Amino acid sequence: MIIGYNILQQYRQKVEAEKRATIVKQKAVIEETDEMLLQASRLPFSKELLLILHQRVYNALQAIAQVDPSLGQVKQRLNDITGQISNIQQNYQAPPSDSYRSPDNDKQALLTLQVIKKIRAIVRSEHSKGKVETPVYVMENRRLELMQLKINLENAIARAQTAKMNRQFGTVKQLLDKAITTLSGVPDRDAYLQSKLEQMEAMKAEMNSQLKTASDTDLKERQEKEVDELDVLFQPKKKW
Repeated sequence: MIIGYNILQQYRQKVEAEKRATIVKQKAVIEETDEMLLQASRLPFSKELLLILHQRVYNALQAIAQVDPSLGQVKQRLNDITGQISNIQQNYQAPPSDSYRSPDNDKQALLTLQVIKKIRAIVRSEHSKGKVETPVYVMENRRLELMQLKINLENAIARAQTAKMNRQFGTVKQLLDKAITTLSGVPDRDAYLQSKLEQMEAMKAEMNSQLKTASDTDLKERQEKEVDELDVLFQPKKKW
């Protein structure tokens, strides 16, 4: 009887440990996803992306409810998330892709890039689990990739403008050439990206014009100086 009791106790402890591990794991999933959902006010989330994130929360809550049905808060959150999913499906209108607003500073840009990277990892994970269809995954991954590109372009433009102010024209040329080449190879540019491409091409043309003007002015000044020196050299000698 003692041996049987000990075996039963060990089994119960194992079940409880597995239950706790499941709850901790799924709570971490919920917290991470909720954190990403908070970014919907700053980034243009599509309906599909919102549904992926909300469904991820729903699945995690269900996993917790299965191992511990007594948790009343989980049941309430399940009801809430079900209503949110239904509301998104029926009423959500995604903002246009060109409504994107760039971060205000480098720190904010870095944080936004980290958020997008996390969201891309979540979408990839959900797709690998079979919870996101391949066409939806491809579309959403590309949208997130273009968001990252927009932030990197803004950073390149800001650095080019700073380098131009410091008269570091070689750096300006390298930054603009690389960004223009990258963006020119993007076939699915939206209005925002197209405007950035035109802005960078205009910056490059303006810089080249300024450099040419400066070069012509410098050449003219050197020629005038040479003429002056020749005049001095070959001017009639004064007789004393």
